[in-house]
This record gives sequence, structure tokens and C-alpha cells, in this order.
Amino acid sequence: MKSTIKYKIKNHKRKPLCDYEGKCKNLAYKEVYPFLGKKKTKNSGWSYLCKKHFKQEQKKFKGKLPYSGI
Repeated sequence: MKSTIKYKIKNHKRKPLCDYEGKCKNLAYKEVYPFLGKKKTKNSGWSYLCKKHFKQEQKKFKGKLPYSGI
């Protein structure tokens, strides 16, 4: 499986970038599991979101968004 996660080098370390719809270029804030009953995202894994998009998605799912810190 080919990884499509984009990274940015910061302080000599690889930091993942937000992959919200492939348009955002901010550093990732949280790692989020996107599957919440949707069939088309069933096989997709964890994705990275910046703080802005994380708050937006958390509001959308009423705080029931499974996530992990980076």
C-alpha cells in the first residue's frame, strides 16, 4: 500500500501535514480515525488534521470523533 501522507521537515524531524480534502498545508494537530459508519471510508485508515479542521470535524460529529494525539 502506497502512503500518501505528506510531511514537512521541522527541527530535523518529519512532521505530518493536514490531509483534509488534500488542500490544507498546515501541520497536523491530531490523528483521526475517519470511519464512523460510512461505507466508502471503511478501508481508509487514520488521517491527520490541523487544529482548525479537527475542531470543525469534532463539531460535525458532536464530540464523538475517535482521535489520538501526535
